[in-house]
Amino acid sequence: MNITNALVVDDDIAVCRILHRMLSEEQYKVETNQSVADALAAVEQKSFHVYVVDYKLPDGSGLDVAERIRSKWGATPILLISGYDPSAVALRAEKLGISDFLEKPFSREIICNAVKKAIGSAKGASELSSPDSPSLAASKSTKSRFWRR
Repeated sequence: MNITNALVVDDDIAVCRILHRMLSEEQYKVETNQSVADALAAVEQKSFHVYVVDYKLPDGSGLDVAERIRSKWGATPILLISGYDPSAVALRAEKLGISDFLEKPFSREIICNAVKKAIGSAKGASELSSPDSPSLAASKSTKSRFWRR
């Protein structure tokens, strides 16, 4: 059985605990961080199958984390969560290939389905692409549409 690793980054410890429980019950191995600095340290240590990152963090933006994930690990799925309007971050998020944007509060069903969909899309794109064209795989697997709602 393959274990799917997830990194959750949110400055609200309660949100981290809730997401940890929800995703763990879906058989994900979940690591949580509460800041950009801690998330960047985790990203440097290893890759994850999926990242769930809050937009507004005390020491920066979740998009800063996403930028480092892209430069270090390529086309892995990143979901942005926030209580803020997605249009405020749409342009930068589109350039970073954010998989989805979930407005807080969200239900267990919404987050679990979004994570499954993002991982499924990434796996499908990597199976369809050739090893000679990683940039093509990156653009296909991470294309998002959340700002066009």
